[in-house]
Amino acid sequence: MSVRATPLTSGSRWQRADLIHNGVRGISILVSLVAFGILARRGEYQMLPIALLGLLLGPAVIMLFFKGNERRYLLTLFFSAFAVRLIAAVVAHPYLITTTKTKDGIVTAWVGFLFEDDRAYHKVAYSLLEYWGGTAGGIERSEEYLLRLYTYVVAWLYLYVQAVTPGGLLSLSKPEAGAIAVMAPKLMNCFIGSIGIVPMYALGRELGGERAGRLVALATAFWPSMILWSVLNLKDIMVVVLIATIMFLTIRFARVPGLVAAVGLLVAFALMENLRLYVFYAFGWLVPITFFLVNRAPWKRRLAVGLTLWAAVLVIMVGMNQGNQWLGLRYLTDKRLEALDSSRSFGAGVADSGIELSGRLNRYEGGLAVQLRNIPIVLPYVLWAPFLWAGTRLRDLVVIPETVGWYAAQVLTLVALAVYRRTRWREFFLPVVFTGGLVFVFSVIEGNVGTIYRHRVMLFPAAFPLAAMGGLWAWSWWQSRRTRPVAAATARAVA
Repeated sequence: MSVRATPLTSGSRWQRADLIHNGVRGISILVSLVAFGILARRGEYQMLPIALLGLLLGPAVIMLFFKGNERRYLLTLFFSAFAVRLIAAVVAHPYLITTTKTKDGIVTAWVGFLFEDDRAYHKVAYSLLEYWGGTAGGIERSEEYLLRLYTYVVAWLYLYVQAVTPGGLLSLSKPEAGAIAVMAPKLMNCFIGSIGIVPMYALGRELGGERAGRLVALATAFWPSMILWSVLNLKDIMVVVLIATIMFLTIRFARVPGLVAAVGLLVAFALMENLRLYVFYAFGWLVPITFFLVNRAPWKRRLAVGLTLWAAVLVIMVGMNQGNQWLGLRYLTDKRLEALDSSRSFGAGVADSGIELSGRLNRYEGGLAVQLRNIPIVLPYVLWAPFLWAGTRLRDLVVIPETVGWYAAQVLTLVALAVYRRTRWREFFLPVVFTGGLVFVFSVIEGNVGTIYRHRVMLFPAAFPLAAMGGLWAWSWWQSRRTRPVAAATARAVA
């Protein structure tokens, strides 16, 4: 009887799982359709193809790379993550209003922006659109540093919106055109943030197995700041997805070298140069080292493959920056450290959440000496700000739940490092050293809590997999402690 009952119980369990997955997907698609309806009600029909493309492209990517239970889980997670981001972006858009002053002192309201960087990316992209349309001369010299891959992508989206909008964007006032056009990059970021579960899951699975991958993907889908950076016109979520992709492909290529993994790794690495230069240089050094640590092939083969990879990475590093950054080592010179600290001090002085720095003691003191005093001041903010006891405003209180979750992730990461330090240290080298390097970089360049909160999302691709491994080990340990007395009592009864 028991043998016959087992398949029925298993089958009913699978049926319940299918019902749950289908129910979550159905609700998610319904929420996405509501967001589509809001866009249509506003008359923003040109945005519907962008959102629909994301809704279709995500499942296509997942079905291409995954099968079975992994495919089912990731599809459900993508639909729900996309729905949450889409409805948040569409509903919040009219309420995000920033005001700026023109050179004549006229106050202008801009709809759809939460941060100044949000509006700056739009301004550069819109200037590109005007230049391509022949209505303006180009980008202002003071804003040329923002002319990067992300702003070009936004400008290409604006070009599409210009083509399908009756009368065109350029015939409208800049605030009016911006209120329409900026929804396009927000919808693009909704897709990027949602599809980010794929490389994050793959990285978690590569380091800690399928259960760890599932936890990492779940955190990626619904972590508050991951959602926030996915619904604005900011490049941060694109950087996070590329970091996770580079980490996963580096470890996978080191374990099983292959052409597909190599090409994907080099493409993702090259794309990073135009988004976060210091992250680009960090991977330029860490990717080849990781290969030699993780790969266990005979030395001749390891040298042949590893040196080829290193040469390709060097070509990209030197070719994309003409060698003018000394492969990233120029950032460590005394002059550059002084310039970074000066820029940080300015940002800390003008920001509401600025950190009180030590400043310079005398004019003969160099950048290295100033940084050595300021790094210990900024480091606790990088790791733990915003502090729970320092919240006085509503926006400070809103991030408290995520801050508590971040503290828990740090503790679980330390648990994983303590438990697996001897058996998994080769695989841990890339996420641990990358995270430590970023924490050091942030301690050198950051000057206010708001920017730290925004940039700290780049630590998540390394922290989430390790925290998932630590959490799974802690759960297993707790379960064994609970069952141990029962097993002992059973053994005594049998005896």
